[in-house]
Amino acid sequence: MSDDDGESLCCCEYYDKDKNRSHLLATCCFCEDFDEGFESLITGKGFPQHRRQKFMATVQDRLRLPWRGGAKTVSIEAVIPIIVLPTIFIVAAQSLWWTVFSFSTVTVFLLYIFKFLIKVTPKTKFFFVWSVTSIILLYIIFEFIVIPFLEILFEENIALSLLIGGFLFCLYTLKVRANQYHKFQADSENLLHPGTRFHNCSICQTTVPDKDHHCVWYDCCISRQNQCLFIMSLVFAFAALLYSSNLTLTSVCHPFELYETILLPDDCSEVYQAFELGISFVSAIYSMILAVIVLILLLQQILLVSIGLTRKEWNKLPFSSKCLLGVTSRKSHNRGFIRNWSRIICWTAPNYSIVSHT
Repeated sequence: MSDDDGESLCCCEYYDKDKNRSHLLATCCFCEDFDEGFESLITGKGFPQHRRQKFMATVQDRLRLPWRGGAKTVSIEAVIPIIVLPTIFIVAAQSLWWTVFSFSTVTVFLLYIFKFLIKVTPKTKFFFVWSVTSIILLYIIFEFIVIPFLEILFEENIALSLLIGGFLFCLYTLKVRANQYHKFQADSENLLHPGTRFHNCSICQTTVPDKDHHCVWYDCCISRQNQCLFIMSLVFAFAALLYSSNLTLTSVCHPFELYETILLPDDCSEVYQAFELGISFVSAIYSMILAVIVLILLLQQILLVSIGLTRKEWNKLPFSSKCLLGVTSRKSHNRGFIRNWSRIICWTAPNYSIVSHT
């Protein structure tokens, strides 16, 4: 059907990406992109590369909810994490084997999604929404399920909230700074600021000065301008995840006293006897897994800043140099340990001079 501007849409109608009037029932009708893709997939030829982006665009366009004045689009990136993550927690809370199965499955799922989405839709918000969903879900479980066990002191809850607040502040500030300073576009006719490394980001579609890497979990580029905030956010995240997991485990498991008021979990064999205990235990395990991942990223950032390398430059090093922590590699931008750290800690907005060739 062609566009009809003079007639209002019902709650199940919408204008698709081709500006044609359609209905939600048409979602079940497969188009050429679906037909060719699934035919190749069934015959063992794999999903055609040239059809992947069109396939995702069609799925995104058809994923809608009935709404007054016309059906509204629902972002896939916003739907999948919000549905998948709570489901995993609920399933994992049933027994130990379900916990192992759920976390193993989600690991494979994330690896596949990362490989697929980065190629098909590099600007995907999936990983950022997954991060936000994880934060919200863990905090809700802690505040509304773990706290009512009356095993956690008020001061401990305040300390954890401060750690989470510090993480959120660093995350917000580094994203603001990234949006502010990563809009610099390199011009082939201009002379770029000397001493500055400029890298093109295929995800942000821009040229980023002193880029380290693009963080899909934060949905922004990490460069010298916000690298200190990125490292601080990892410190707060690691502390909050480790502290919350210990508080939860000592609340749902039988704890033992390590030193004076320091408690550690001892016997967790009874955590699956009640759903509240099970889901609290699962959230603590998930927090510990995230804490290990965050710690690895933190140690990597500390190493790279100390030796004056970006992650992109690190990835290009031979395996032998990586085993020696990059000591033997050539580092043209290395200014020494102290200057490398002062460069990101004492960073101020640079005045990038652009001088035309004559």
